[in-house]
Amino acid sequence: MWYLRQAVSVSGIEERTTQLAVRAEQIRTLYRQRIWVFLMNPVNAVILSMALWGSASRGFLVSWSGVMVAVTTGRLLLRQRYERVAPAPAESAVWRFRFVMGATLTGLTWGLGGALLHDSFNHTTRLLVVFVVGGMTAGAAGTLAFYVPAFVGFAAGSIVPLVIRLALERDTTSVVMAVLVALFGLTLTMVALNTQRALTESIRLRFVNEELLKRLFVARQSLEEVNRTLEQRVAERGSALERQSETLRDAQRMESVGLLAGGIAHDFNNLLTVIMGNVDILLADHALGSGALGSVNEIQGATSRGAALVRQLLAFGRRQVMVPKVLDLNAVVGNMQTLLGRVIGDHVDMVVEPTRGRVLVTMDPRQLEQVIINLTTNARDAMPTGGRLTIKTDSAEVGDGERTPATVGVRAGRYVVLVVGDSGVGMDGETRRQIFDPFFTTKELGKGTGLGLATVHGIVQQSGGHIVVDSQLGHGSRFLIYLPRAPEDAEVDSDDTDGIASAGRLAPKTTAPARILVAEDHPLVRSVLSRVLLDLGHEVLVVGNGEEALKLSRDDEGQIDLLITDVVMAKMGGLELAKHLVAERADLRVLLISGYSRDVPLPAGEPHEGIDFLQKPFTPQELAGAVARLLSTISAGPSSLAARTGQPAGGTKSWTD
Repeated sequence: MWYLRQAVSVSGIEERTTQLAVRAEQIRTLYRQRIWVFLMNPVNAVILSMALWGSASRGFLVSWSGVMVAVTTGRLLLRQRYERVAPAPAESAVWRFRFVMGATLTGLTWGLGGALLHDSFNHTTRLLVVFVVGGMTAGAAGTLAFYVPAFVGFAAGSIVPLVIRLALERDTTSVVMAVLVALFGLTLTMVALNTQRALTESIRLRFVNEELLKRLFVARQSLEEVNRTLEQRVAERGSALERQSETLRDAQRMESVGLLAGGIAHDFNNLLTVIMGNVDILLADHALGSGALGSVNEIQGATSRGAALVRQLLAFGRRQVMVPKVLDLNAVVGNMQTLLGRVIGDHVDMVVEPTRGRVLVTMDPRQLEQVIINLTTNARDAMPTGGRLTIKTDSAEVGDGERTPATVGVRAGRYVVLVVGDSGVGMDGETRRQIFDPFFTTKELGKGTGLGLATVHGIVQQSGGHIVVDSQLGHGSRFLIYLPRAPEDAEVDSDDTDGIASAGRLAPKTTAPARILVAEDHPLVRSVLSRVLLDLGHEVLVVGNGEEALKLSRDDEGQIDLLITDVVMAKMGGLELAKHLVAERADLRVLLISGYSRDVPLPAGEPHEGIDFLQKPFTPQELAGAVARLLSTISAGPSSLAARTGQPAGGTKSWTD
């Protein structure tokens, strides 16, 4: 209803505006008539005076003609002023009144003159006067028809006095003439009304047409603008579609590489585990000569680089096994400072600016450290002649409102922010668009794999975070890593022995002897695990899959302290095996090992809870450390892993992640 009232109101305003404009145009047309139209009155008055010069008072004729000239002069002066002022439509009422008064005075001059010049005894004079006055009235019907009140003023002034004069004669001829003159005036008024109606409609239609033309012009301009906008949007949509197609192709390429990496990772990491284990065993042999020792060291270095490459492939393909823990980002960066200093070298000045308090994040410590190392290495390479590397930590809360350049593309939420910036060469737009593409690198051939930033991108995405890149050519680069913030009251995991920064600080290799069940489907990995565990003084039970392990456990009435199982096995995987054995042996500790676990969620747990995870490939020292940490919790009583299943110890339990 409101909309309809508004529409009616707007329509009414437009109609009133049109009427005002039409009325103003009528008056403008009257004032702008040619001068000879106005001069016809004194000219005809003079001609009539000359015709009656011999039969009427000459003094009256001169006076009457003079009055006609004076009135016409006044109207011409009024016309001249109107053209000079050019009044607005809103001022037309005043000028309309002035014109009507001028026309009425002219008509009265004709009417009074005709009445006084009427001679009832001279039929020629009487007919001449009636003819001239009637002719001037008829002419006014044409020239004043644009505005009927002006004609009515003229006609009333010219006809009424003459009709009265004829009626006063009271003879039949005069009365008949009076009636005819009156009917003549009424007829001319009707003609003037019809003429005005047609002229007014014509003027109104002209204004309507002009308004329609204006609207049509505006609509055409709007249509052209819409067309241009549409063409621009089509072009933008086309470009966006092309970018989306390219992004999809990139995603498909990454998916293909990820599938390839995931497909080979399990077997490849098994091989690397075998190589790394045997290399460590060889290095422990003091009988090796210097030449053989050098070769073994080279094998160890190559194996480490191969393991790092597999981790990178799995990371950017988002298929790396994650063992998330609650970490303080400030502590992680602080522990890595010495290592990072060795990575960047002496030619780069490193500045670490941690924020106040704790900034907690739930993330795999190895992956977090890998992100920091990759970003630091990338920044170092961007400053070949030296510069400044800045590592900052902060917290941020991103809302749903307008975003800043530093939060573009970041979902709303609470984040921990890691900022790694450099004063290096920077990047242009094309480079910025490709930096996270796998195998894209600006380094010389042989000096980069193109997996560093792709790995960072994969890890951050897998961890539910975002990356924002701020870089200009010649002005350095800044990488802002947004990671979901952990609750403030979360307990920080103090066990950092799995991280890169803690390399070399492993748990002791020897501990109290224990019975350990090993379930591993790769024979060479089983052999390495057995040799390492036997060297540590443990009793080892070895099987090739989960079904064999479950049967052995049920047939063996002795104590089994620790289960070491591969996650992915052909017959009953490690998770299902652990579920069954933990339900049957409350004190059993579990060490899960895997090189790749596609779509297999790992249960959250810590060594002190009776469960841990070791990523392949690993060294004998890392295996010894993980075993020692788990076995050290046996003296604390029954495994809390059994309690987490919600069942009494020794009863039937269900595994909960």
